[in-house]
Amino acid sequence: MTRAPSRKPELADDDVATVIDRPARPHVAGATATSINSPLDALAHAELLRTRRFARLSFPLAMAGLISLAFLPGERIPTIMMLSAVILAMAGLAYFIYRTRDPSVYKMDFGLTLAWYVTTVAVCSAVPYYGPYTPVAALLVFGVYITSMGQRFELALAIYLTCALVQGVTGSLAIFGIADPGFIKAASLPLDVRVICQVLVQVVLLGSFLTARGARQSALSSLGELERAVRSVAQRQTLLEEAREELRRALGTGRGRFTGQQIGRYHLGEVIGRGAMGEVYASVDPAGEPVAVKMLAHASLGNPQHVQRFLRELRTSTAIASPNVVRVFEVGEEPLPFLVMERLTGSDLAAMLRAGRVLPHDDVIDLVRQVGAGIAAAGAAGIIHRDLKPQNLMLDGKTWKVLDFGVARLIDAGDTLTSGHIVGTPAYMAPEQARGEAVTHRTDLYALAAIAYRSLTGQAPHTGGEPADVLYRVAHTAPRRPGTLARLPRAVDLVLAIGLAKNPTDRFATAADLADALATAFSSSLDEPTRVRGDRLLASGAWSRDPTLPPPT
Repeated sequence: MTRAPSRKPELADDDVATVIDRPARPHVAGATATSINSPLDALAHAELLRTRRFARLSFPLAMAGLISLAFLPGERIPTIMMLSAVILAMAGLAYFIYRTRDPSVYKMDFGLTLAWYVTTVAVCSAVPYYGPYTPVAALLVFGVYITSMGQRFELALAIYLTCALVQGVTGSLAIFGIADPGFIKAASLPLDVRVICQVLVQVVLLGSFLTARGARQSALSSLGELERAVRSVAQRQTLLEEAREELRRALGTGRGRFTGQQIGRYHLGEVIGRGAMGEVYASVDPAGEPVAVKMLAHASLGNPQHVQRFLRELRTSTAIASPNVVRVFEVGEEPLPFLVMERLTGSDLAAMLRAGRVLPHDDVIDLVRQVGAGIAAAGAAGIIHRDLKPQNLMLDGKTWKVLDFGVARLIDAGDTLTSGHIVGTPAYMAPEQARGEAVTHRTDLYALAAIAYRSLTGQAPHTGGEPADVLYRVAHTAPRRPGTLARLPRAVDLVLAIGLAKNPTDRFATAADLADALATAFSSSLDEPTRVRGDRLLASGAWSRDPTLPPPT
């Protein structure tokens, strides 16, 4: 995470948890949402625009054609039929204009499919009226191309076959002298010219159909390539930000200020890690077992607020008893505040995600279940962690451990140590926390859902830019739908929409509920009440609609 400039110099050394003043609303470029969510959605949106323009251009042309019928030398019955066809076509065009007025409700349903076909049949009636070898055939070619670019292959094929059949039958009747109802007759043309014209019209109709379908497939393929490239860049950005934070942590390893010192019963070795305001030293207990001793960092020793927060961590850490929270063996305040805890030998989640970008879904479910048990134990002790993130979760053997309660808060207790500030890590912070409002156990559940989102998609829900920008997005904008970033069942989108709900009351009540829902989502057996909750949140805008990140193809 990029450190935000703070108006309080004493907070600048806090390189794990971010404590910054409440941000003003920044300018967010491109905040207008669209209905585009995938390559197919992009083509559907293009189809909507194409249909709307086609209808708006064609309607006045149809009106002109309707007026022209009064002056054309057609016979009475064909003229009446053509008049009816033009009126029918105008009704279809008006329906297109009506249905394309709002992109959010546009859908190629039965009504639009029927309107396209009826309008096509109406246009086809111009062939026998004018004549099969007149420029009216260009209307058929235009119509075939427009509809063949659309999403419904069956409709495109039906329209092509209808146009080809009407023109073919009418032209064949004229070729063989059986009937030529058009007022522009082809009798003056030699037979071979009529045959050649007929074949050319059919070839052009077929070519229009195949060209349009091929162009659609090419566009879909190109959008898929763009999606993969943009998704890769987004994941690399997340990895880069996490690597930068890990570099800052790594720079603190090696010999520290207290290396070689005796603190209580413990001789401190090298620094093996850093936390919020603290340094962790390698040591052994009197029995020779490896332990880790956490000391307040030198830069924080002169800061009374940091000292009080560290002392609070000492008190809160001893109150939690769970195999999924790092065990604390001893705390002391003399000669300096220190905390002795188990020394873990595994890897933190941040390092695992940098190595593999994402985790298998079974591993994510296990992570959520175990970490959830840890924060549930903390909640039972009246403690909210407030800074769950990949760097604070470590896999020791097969057990996930929650670390660093440095910014934890006692439930129902006054919090004067961070008063006036937002505490936590922006990318995994709950909206109410980002707004500086009261936090509850569901604040930690949001962070756990955000970690699951990161582990499944390769990207945090909100990331990139300055912390104040991220905080604004956390509080006011929706993250990208997980299914647009990775191959995930739709049910997972529903579960994570609940886990990352802006309103805490819309989230799961417990971490176990979140883990169970994820497990059933991946097994295609998500229960109906959870599905309904997720659908309701999706309908209210749980996910953003970002045209630059369509789902994988």
